[in-house]
Amino acid sequence: MIDHDEQSLPDLNPAVVAFKEWRTRHGRFQEALDNIRRTHQMSGIEGTGMLLMGIPGLGKSSILESYSRKYVEGRKDLESPERSKEPVIHVSVPAEPTLKSLIHAILLASSFEASTKGTVDELKQKLDEFIRERGVELLIFDEFQHFLREQAKSNTRGVVNHIKLMMDQHKLAVVMAGTPAGYRSIAHYEELYQRFAQHQTRLTPFQVDTDADLNVFGSYLRACKNRLERESVKIVPMASKEMIVRLYVATKGIPRLIASLIVMALMDAEPGETITRNDLARALSKTSMNPDLGNFNPLNAPFDRVRERAEKATRKAAIENKKNWDIQR
Repeated sequence: MIDHDEQSLPDLNPAVVAFKEWRTRHGRFQEALDNIRRTHQMSGIEGTGMLLMGIPGLGKSSILESYSRKYVEGRKDLESPERSKEPVIHVSVPAEPTLKSLIHAILLASSFEASTKGTVDELKQKLDEFIRERGVELLIFDEFQHFLREQAKSNTRGVVNHIKLMMDQHKLAVVMAGTPAGYRSIAHYEELYQRFAQHQTRLTPFQVDTDADLNVFGSYLRACKNRLERESVKIVPMASKEMIVRLYVATKGIPRLIASLIVMALMDAEPGETITRNDLARALSKTSMNPDLGNFNPLNAPFDRVRERAEKATRKAAIENKKNWDIQR
C-alpha cells in the first residue's frame, strides 16, 4: 500500500519556471502596450476606449498583466492616511453577462470590501461611488466576446449602454480584450464602437509568407533561445528558414503553442544536454496541439513535404483571418 503522505512531486526544473514566466516584447506586444498607454492617458479628459483582439494563445492576457503591473508599480501616490487609490481594475466578463453580473464582477475584481448584494440600481450606485472614491482611471474587460448576442444570456444592449454611460460619466478609459468574435459584438453598437475606433490592436499568429514575416518570426525564436541560454539551457538554433517553417507548421505560429513545445522538450531533456530538433519532434508527438497535422510531424519529416504543408497552412490562415473581421457573420 502506498503512503500518499510520504509521496512528493519532483521539483520542477527552474529553467522551465523561468521560461514559462518570461515574456518577450515583440512588435505587436509593444504596439498593444503603447495603445493601452495612449488610451489611459485620456482618462479624466474623455471616455476613450481601445480594442485588443486576437485568437487564444497570442499573449493578450500577458499584455494586460504587464501593463497593469508596471503602471501600478510606477505610481507612488496610491496609499495615503486618508484613502487608497485603485487606478486600474482588470475584470473578466462573465460567460453570460447581464448588467447585474457585470457590475458584480467589476466590484469583485477590485478592492471593494462592502457587500456586493443588492438590486441592479443599488450595485450601480456602489460602483459609481467606488470609482469616484478610489480614483479609478482604467477599466480592462477581458473576454469581451461574451458580449456577443448569441453567447449572452439576454440582450446585451443594456450592458454595453451602461459601459458607455460609465465612460462618459466618469471620463474612464476602457480596454476591451478578447477574440475576434468580440470585435463583431462591439461593431454592432455604433455609439460604443466609435469610442474604440481610434486605438485597436489586432494580434495574429506569426506567418512565413514573406521575408519580413520570416524575420519577425525569427526574431521571436532567437529571443526564446537567448532566454533559455540565460538559464544555461542549450537548444538547437531555431531561427533558420527551415526551422522557422517547421515550427510554423507544428504550432500554427501561435506563441503559446511554441512555448509549450519548448517546455515539453525541456522537461524531457537531460541536464546539460542540447535540445535537438529530434527532441522537439518527440515532444510534438506527445501532444495534440495541432489537430490539423494528424500523424504528420513537421519537425522530422522531409522538408519538401513540410513546405507543402506550410503553403496550405498559410492559405488557410489567410481565409480564417479574413473571416475573423467580417462583422456581417
